[in-house]
Amino acid sequence: MSRVKFIPKDPIKPIFAIKISPTLHKVLDTLPDEGRRLSLVKTVLGIDPKRVVGLKNVLDEDKNNGTIVIIYNYIYEKIMPKYDIPCDKDGFFKFKIYDMDFNTNINIEDLLKK
Repeated sequence: MSRVKFIPKDPIKPIFAIKISPTLHKVLDTLPDEGRRLSLVKTVLGIDPKRVVGLKNVLDEDKNNGTIVIIYNYIYEKIMPKYDIPCDKDGFFKFKIYDMDFNTNINIEDLLKK
């Protein structure tokens, strides 16, 4: 009888997040399912269609609703894996969140290469 040793994969970790514009946040709220929201965000921000990303609704310090896009360090082949949005016991995220100028062309994959 032989033994099989399973080697666990490293957990998928977030690289950073981007706070999206209020206009794009409103557009995302009109879409009915998560898959369509993710597809739109990946197209608008120039993200590889197979990169793992997550969307999280947040409140800013002025109590305004918003959305952040969390970019992970993993590109999948066939099925998007499950992921975790890490935060501490007080609810603060454990990764950096950036504001971007949505008046310029944004390509996240180009930024990650640099």
